[in-house]
Parts: sequence; structure tokens; C-alpha cells
Amino acid sequence: MDSNAMGGGPILVFLHLLGGASWLGASVFANVALVPYIGGRPTPERRELVQRLILGPERLLIGSALLAGSTGVLLGVSSGRIGRFDDLSSPFGILWIASIGTAIAVFATGGLVTSRAAASLAGPDHAEGGLGPSGWADDAFRRLRLGFAVQLAGIVAILALMVALGRS
Repeated sequence: MDSNAMGGGPILVFLHLLGGASWLGASVFANVALVPYIGGRPTPERRELVQRLILGPERLLIGSALLAGSTGVLLGVSSGRIGRFDDLSSPFGILWIASIGTAIAVFATGGLVTSRAAASLAGPDHAEGGLGPSGWADDAFRRLRLGFAVQLAGIVAILALMVALGRS
């Protein structure tokens, strides 16, 4: 797809694709490699792994998501297809709003579920094995796994919406 079809200059399109690819790639890697690896390690090792492998690159991933989202909004507006409020009821406008809403939901899941679960796992109580035999550490790990899975599903949905936007 060329930059004219997406409604922005080549730099804006490149930044959008860079942010989106980074966000998607990190999500796939977390779901396929990081979470299973961390889950297979003994509980005392998980704290350091979560700190280094999940919380360490978190700011970079947040930046990628924000880059993809902000450039997506700019591309929608610069396409000329969203110039008035009425344009939001067009097929393009509906898909564009659905993309923004899905991105916000994915971003919120990252902040409210995934990041909180990771912070809980990386906290000092987790280093001692949690509170009880299964403890909150196991629950936090389940929330981490769920958060990453929901984020990946949402990013895939955004990608599908982007394809549909290009065809509308």
C-alpha cells in the first residue's frame, strides 16, 4: 500500500508501520517465548526474570504502542476522509473509530492487567514465594498470561481493521 492510499507522507507511514510492527512483534514474543519460559522457571527465579524481561523493556513497548496509535490517528485525519464529524459514520470512519477504540482497550489491558501483574510478580513478596502454597504469585502469573493473550488478540484485531481500512 502506498503512502497516498493511507493518506500520509512516507515518513508518517513508516513511523506507523514501525510502531505497529514493534508492538505486534513484542506481543507475539511475549506470548510465545517469554511467558512460557518464565512460567517454567522456579518461583524464586521469576522475580528477576519478570523485572529484566518484562518490566525492563516496558517503556519501549509503551512508546511503540503510542507511536502506532498517534500516527494512526494522524494518517486517518491526513487522508482527507475524516474532515467533518459526519465522516465518522462512513465505512472508513466506522473502521477508523473501531481501530482507535480497540487500540485504547489493548493499551488499557496492558496498563491495568499485564503491567500490574508483572509489578506484583517482581515485588518483594514474590521473592519469598507468595502468600501460601499457590499464593497470589500464581494468580499474578495467570493475570500476566491472560493480559498478554488479550493484548495479542487485540493487536491482531487492529491489524485486521487496518486491512479493512485500506479496502474501504
